[in-house]
Amino acid sequence: METLLTVVIPAYNAEKYIKYTLDSLCDECTNKRLVLEKPEISDMEKGETEPDARYQENGQSCLEVLVVDDGSTDHTGKIADQYAKIYPDTVRVIHKENGGHGSGINCGVREARGRYLKIVDADDWVEPEAFSNLLDALAHTNDDAVVSGFYWRFDNGSGEESSFPSKAEMKEPFKGVKYGKSYVLDGIADQVYMKMHGITWRTEILRQMPLSIDEHCYYVDAEYILYPIPWVRTVSFLPDFVYQYRIGRVGQSVSPEKMVQNKKNYDRVLESLCAFYQKCRNGEIACSEEKLRYIESGIARVAAGRVKILLSLPADKKVRNQLVRFDKELLEKYPGIYHANRNKAVKALRMSRYRLYGAAVWVLKHQKRQF
Repeated sequence: METLLTVVIPAYNAEKYIKYTLDSLCDECTNKRLVLEKPEISDMEKGETEPDARYQENGQSCLEVLVVDDGSTDHTGKIADQYAKIYPDTVRVIHKENGGHGSGINCGVREARGRYLKIVDADDWVEPEAFSNLLDALAHTNDDAVVSGFYWRFDNGSGEESSFPSKAEMKEPFKGVKYGKSYVLDGIADQVYMKMHGITWRTEILRQMPLSIDEHCYYVDAEYILYPIPWVRTVSFLPDFVYQYRIGRVGQSVSPEKMVQNKKNYDRVLESLCAFYQKCRNGEIACSEEKLRYIESGIARVAAGRVKILLSLPADKKVRNQLVRFDKELLEKYPGIYHANRNKAVKALRMSRYRLYGAAVWVLKHQKRQF
């Protein structure tokens, strides 16, 4: 019997949220027993070699929830251990020294027992029925990636899920998509962009790539979603909104204030991505032209985030010069990434030769929506 999916939860000082996360994964709706039975010899002779997936009341859990306690100094680890005692067939906990979010992902990839792997942050959660549908889909596919939708859940501080305003992400991955169909990535690479909270990877894809996620560093999500691309052949999509992404809480790393504070981390990730792209471009990593264009588009999004950081600083001539220099160096070193930009604000700045810099700073300061 094989474990179908490992959900890795990198957790650091998340005692306020992790119980909610684990409850959503251990919900009765998803706590079914799914047994993946290998075909009998007689079935193989008939050509029936796909795994037979059945929900059973008594059997091995199809789900592994792997909590990676990243050196927490609060009660995160103890809470996770309690769940491991209650759900010994499902929840497993690894306690390690602090190494950052990327370290938790790397550890989870090494230790996962599931055929597929999904990352769920310790302050987020899954919608149980949609998650159950994801499990069912994974039991009937061999695609390298399975992509579902997710909700942005804006935390207003009340702690009540029902009071969280929400925004659907990826209502439709691309026009005319057929949910459940297996697509060759090269054929749709110019139409889609798979995001961190929507992706479920086949674990072997993550293990065969000769790259690891940066450790002791914020903003590594882009590495996790782009590094596997050269090795991905097929992908399928689900209509379900599985992941519930909590945003807006105080101190969150994606807040403008934190991004400015941690801009060196952001630069480190961008440098790592550009080095990876260079290896793909020069053939050191085998990569089709379609996937190379996809990677360019993904890194262009990260570069736009770097522009956002500069625009989050008070308007200043020196900062404007930094912005101009950053964009110029991007064009000189990585023209493919430069021209892959689709961000409207970046386009406007370039078209105005950065004369709109002051206006862009003002707009970013006063708008509430994402850049």
